[in-house]
Amino acid sequence: MTPHRPVAAGDGPFPLETAFLPEQKALFPDVDDAALSDALRQRMERSIGRNPRDLRSHVQRIAMRHRDGDAPGCFDALADLFIVLGPRGQALRANLLWQARDLLPREQFEFLRRHLDHGLDPATPLPVTADSLLTLGVAPTTVDLPATATTADELLQRAIAAIAQGRDDVARRYLEHALDIDPGHTLATMELLALYRRNGWRNEFLNTWTRLSSRRLALPEIWETLDRRFQRHPPQRRTIDHAPRLEQAMTERETLEKYHLLPSPAGAFYAVSGTRADPMRRLLLALMAQPETRPTVLPELARASGIDDETELLELLHQAQTLSWIQGFDTPQTIPTRQVAKAMEQLLAPLSAVGKGLLVDWNGFAFARHGIDDDTAAALSALATDIAAVEQRHAERLRQTLGVSSQGWAAVDAHGASRIGAWPLFIADHRFLIVLQGAPRLNQPQFVELVWLLVSRYG
Repeated sequence: MTPHRPVAAGDGPFPLETAFLPEQKALFPDVDDAALSDALRQRMERSIGRNPRDLRSHVQRIAMRHRDGDAPGCFDALADLFIVLGPRGQALRANLLWQARDLLPREQFEFLRRHLDHGLDPATPLPVTADSLLTLGVAPTTVDLPATATTADELLQRAIAAIAQGRDDVARRYLEHALDIDPGHTLATMELLALYRRNGWRNEFLNTWTRLSSRRLALPEIWETLDRRFQRHPPQRRTIDHAPRLEQAMTERETLEKYHLLPSPAGAFYAVSGTRADPMRRLLLALMAQPETRPTVLPELARASGIDDETELLELLHQAQTLSWIQGFDTPQTIPTRQVAKAMEQLLAPLSAVGKGLLVDWNGFAFARHGIDDDTAAALSALATDIAAVEQRHAERLRQTLGVSSQGWAAVDAHGASRIGAWPLFIADHRFLIVLQGAPRLNQPQFVELVWLLVSRYG
């Protein structure tokens, strides 16, 4: 049965897990929600980074940048396609370039048109400060810096070192000082404009451009392009109405009552990825409390989730819908109440790219496995529980020092793809680990069923 998504919109503090977003198979994906659109672009770019020959992600990225009117981003995406295809795929490259000609500045369009026959080399200098994923561009390196920096070149090297350390604000100050010394320094200009664009530093950009406008700047056309970009997308103050109008709430109540609600894979993951019983987590767990779904009745759902205020409950449903954390069905959905162990084994298979998975408790006891022999299961169970114990000891330190809330650990290959991964599942007082060989595929409906089985049985 194909799930329906209840009509709702809202904003919330919860993170988007882009790995759980549904795969966009259309070459020109149509996504209205800005947050989901950004998340999809990020996932496309990560996919290209892992596999530069993922042509569908290249085409989708170009189409979304063009739809959003993002000329620099569209050029970057086209340049990456020209790099990965080289002299091949000339018809595809030409078609996409001509579709983008209304958006690209003439210089960028002519640059790509001149390279239609042979494509681009990663080392080919680009005519703009690019966020290209595949071009080598100017290769920043960390160097030994002198105790004092009095020239633009020395300040540029300091900035490059700061960027490599993730200190963009420090790098910005070095580069601005470098341009005060030499406003015609091309490399310093490229790095500084890339920082302004990447971080959305509109005010800093305007201050520097105003201060240096009477001097001869390098790359004046790129300064103007970035200025137009910031004018087109100025920072906006967002106001959120946390109290839906009565008539809107009544309409949404009637809409919700038509469906049987369940968490989506992303919602199920959030529900069991931590122990803090926030209202959203209580709501998602309440949807999985019984082995069969029931029509959505707000008073009943409020009691089950411990959220007495129905207005607050509607707001949470808004947020869950915006994040694609809930899904609705026309008919009741059920999970098996007998032969649960066998059902878990079958549910594990689709969650791994190679069909090999294991479910263990915190003590290393294997509840279910699929495609894994006894010796391998014993070894993976011991490894996963040891890693979980180490993660538990260091979780708070990681959160405080790096801002990383770890939700799983993996052994990865040179591309960063998981070879063996372990993800903790927290259900009431019980803790489980799902261990998967190969790339994880937790965005499958079987993941919802697996979590639902565990919550129904142990929650």
